[in-house]
Amino acid sequence: MVIVALDFDTCEKALNLVDTLGETVNHYKVGLELFSRCGIEVVKEISKRRKKVFLDLKYHDIPNTVKSAARVGIEAGVWMFNVHALGGYEFLKQIAEFNKEYSEKIGIERPLLIAVTVLTSMDENDLKSIGIESSVEDEVLRLAELSKKAGLDGVVCSAREVKLIKENLGEDFITVTPGIRPTWAAKNDQKRVVTPKDAIKLGTDYMVIGRPITGAPNPKEAAEKILFEISS
Repeated sequence: MVIVALDFDTCEKALNLVDTLGETVNHYKVGLELFSRCGIEVVKEISKRRKKVFLDLKYHDIPNTVKSAARVGIEAGVWMFNVHALGGYEFLKQIAEFNKEYSEKIGIERPLLIAVTVLTSMDENDLKSIGIESSVEDEVLRLAELSKKAGLDGVVCSAREVKLIKENLGEDFITVTPGIRPTWAAKNDQKRVVTPKDAIKLGTDYMVIGRPITGAPNPKEAAEKILFEISS
């Protein structure tokens, strides 16, 4: 499944892309830049178009603050949102419980809740620079195990770590993988990159793809090309 990252600086650009892609894509990611520019209204506008929204704000704060922020997304009907696994077990557990309880309270389907493990722009040198001596794979698995124990639905990781996570935590534990780059696209600031075709072989559930589609001269054609690569 492809999630298109709407990394734009205006609501108009983001919504224009959603309209341009039409039925080709049904899942979209709203991240920090777009949300900072447009707020929750852009999420509502995308939802009105019968598209599913992954609210990618990577919450990492004290539990009470994150619950207050998460409430806004839950009320807007987001399909999925995320937090940082580095918030720790108690933090993760409290947010998972709040997500379930508040969704039930207002009578809507509970959004999926996933945790960021190690950003795909980071490698082992980056981890060492912040005092983490374990390998990327070990750190990702440790944080994924913590997230599952706390009751989350899955994690954000590189497709390179998907097999490790599935083998240890089960096929039903969701993996959302950014850093997906077709062979014909630039890597940009990503380090642990994987092609869409290989991501599928590795077992990823959802792949987040931004610039190869959003920066293409013909975004719909680029999306169709990627979907064809996946299906073949």
